Amino acid sequence: MIYRDFGSTGIKVPPLGFGCMRLPMMHTEGEPKVDDSLAAPLLQKAVEMGVNFFDTHWFYCNYDSQRAVGAALSSVRDKIYLSSKLHLMLVKKTEDFDEYLKRSLELLGTSYLDFYHFPALSYKTWTDKVLALKLIDRAENAKAKGLIRHISFSFHSDADKMSELIDTGVFSTVLGQYSLVDRRSEEVFAYAKDKGMGTMVMGPLMGGILTDGGQGFLDRMQSKIPTAAEMGLRFAWSLPTVDMVLSGISDMKQLEENVEYAERAGDIPEQERQALLERSHELRELNDLYCTSCHYCSGCPENIRIGRIFQLYIQHKVWGLSDTVKKQLANPGPFGPGGSPDNCTACGVCVVKCPQKIDIPGELKRVWPILSNL
Repeated sequence: MIYRDFGSTGIKVPPLGFGCMRLPMMHTEGEPKVDDSLAAPLLQKAVEMGVNFFDTHWFYCNYDSQRAVGAALSSVRDKIYLSSKLHLMLVKKTEDFDEYLKRSLELLGTSYLDFYHFPALSYKTWTDKVLALKLIDRAENAKAKGLIRHISFSFHSDADKMSELIDTGVFSTVLGQYSLVDRRSEEVFAYAKDKGMGTMVMGPLMGGILTDGGQGFLDRMQSKIPTAAEMGLRFAWSLPTVDMVLSGISDMKQLEENVEYAERAGDIPEQERQALLERSHELRELNDLYCTSCHYCSGCPENIRIGRIFQLYIQHKVWGLSDTVKKQLANPGPFGPGGSPDNCTACGVCVVKCPQKIDIPGELKRVWPILSNL
């Protein structure tokens, strides 16, 4: 495994970080939860293969990711770096920072976090919540106590404003979206790297959307790279201002493939990157709905699986996988669409959660008739 300096943090990380958003789940009569019998061996195997960075969050895996990660990796805590995020959406007062950090530490079974993120920051969230509630003071206090070692932030939008957050000097690392079809973060990463920050990419495969394209996607890109997953990861790694790419890994096959790709991350020629850039413009033109399947919109009162519906639409619209989409729409099990979008009341619960600022009720109204008539 290759290891790189992670900005000026003083630690080294591999090109591949383990994103703990898509751990294997159990779907029982109660709430879905992480299947520890599958997740624990997966996380432990990653450590054996050289992965040392694990990123989790309150929302991940139906609020069960932190617990599962902590349980699986407690025996190797001194060999890894744990990253989690403040439950910023539910923070209402200054003291909430301490409470959510305490609960994260308890769930992860650790006395400290290596990296603690202010997640999905926009400039408005920064000014109206983080600064207004003096949350940075709380983070600095927690750092002084040894509860966190590095203060970080992630963002999904407002890339043009992120340089102002970087200039505060508060943050050690930054995590942003970057992929073949979303290159908005390039300047942010370059600026952060110039300031000595560690830089991380999330969503290199757009939540699996690129891999859903399969051979058709590879043919469209006219690439000699054998798989769509490797293509997406290689493209992200080819940006010289990126230290690490987080990949949401769900099973052993994905882990083994991703580690294999990461071991070749230093052998990506510039001409390959330029060829992919030329082809990526076509993809951006085809995709009229930018949903990354982050599932922050989960919890619809009408049980509409919004991210799943949007993912199915993209599979149909962009990749032409209409037959596959029809089969998934007919599946009433855990991979089916959930409640009918016809029942959407436009209550707005999902809209405030969406880091992409999608007009979810409006988009559901637009795309659902298209899917229904396949």
